[in-house]
Amino acid sequence: MIKNIILKPKGPFLLKKLAGFTGDKIIGKSNIIIKNISSTENAINGSITFLDNKKYFKSLNATKASACIISEDVLKKYKFTKDISFLVSKNPYLSYAKLLNFFYPDTKSLKKDKKKDIVVSNSSEISNNVDLKSNVSIGDKTIINSFSSVGPNVYIGKNCFIGNNVSISNSYIGNNVVIQDGTIIGQDGFGYVLDGKKYIKVPQIGIVKIDDDVEIGSNCAIDRGSLNFTEIKNGVKIDNLVHIAHNVVIGENTVIAGQTGIAGSSIIGKNVLMGGQVGISGHLHVSDNVQIGAQSGVTKNITRNSIVSGTPSVNLKTYLKQAVMLKQMVEKK
Repeated sequence: MIKNIILKPKGPFLLKKLAGFTGDKIIGKSNIIIKNISSTENAINGSITFLDNKKYFKSLNATKASACIISEDVLKKYKFTKDISFLVSKNPYLSYAKLLNFFYPDTKSLKKDKKKDIVVSNSSEISNNVDLKSNVSIGDKTIINSFSSVGPNVYIGKNCFIGNNVSISNSYIGNNVVIQDGTIIGQDGFGYVLDGKKYIKVPQIGIVKIDDDVEIGSNCAIDRGSLNFTEIKNGVKIDNLVHIAHNVVIGENTVIAGQTGIAGSSIIGKNVLMGGQVGISGHLHVSDNVQIGAQSGVTKNITRNSIVSGTPSVNLKTYLKQAVMLKQMVEKK
């Protein structure tokens, strides 16, 4: 079912044609066939990937991609053992954005939805004023309440409850999922890149994948993946007013309290507890069984079984010592 809701790219194209489109130079084979754009981890033979974050340099040697967009500085600085062709760019992220528009021109389309390929189980209950768009499948005994919008490109499993004024697009939703009023799932993540003196939008082509037995509160926003998935795994519970950015992964049975924000591409482990108003920076890893105190600002990876608090977040014992020392300093004055 997931394959049915993922956008299909145009192409394939020769690498030299892509280089002509972006204005970049090729190091390696120019006549290789490129079928799609992928992350380094999910790339296959025929994929082109890109690299502009030093955290992911090691992954390039393990990728199955046929080509990579990369800067000249990085190419000189790091040794790559992988037999791969390079598209050398002054701004790899900008070239990546241009190629996304090349492979997926329909992401810019503002055409009216044609409302085709809609499959609804006879045992589901859909309010009369629900807007069902193209390529939607709704499973048995699922309830969708008034003024909600579903689609395009949505699969919803069985025994789900969707509240009022919910918007779901570009998403796979498993069984026994509860989504309360006003939540928006599957819209574009926040991706822009500077082109000269103006910012251009980086197309978002991935989906949201929500597994079974997940509960999501009111007025939350969960962005679609930029290339692959934003993923909420089994048993996760999310309070009201939570924002989960593109490419985030939330592990099984994690609980997230209200007004928390998780920036893009961070990975949250299993059985994590987050207090209210927690902020987590992008591209971080919070390991299993971690507890994060309310209003904490997480700027570094957190190891398994840790309890942290404060901004920037530190071990709870350290945080309490800091609080005592600060109080003593104030009292001395």
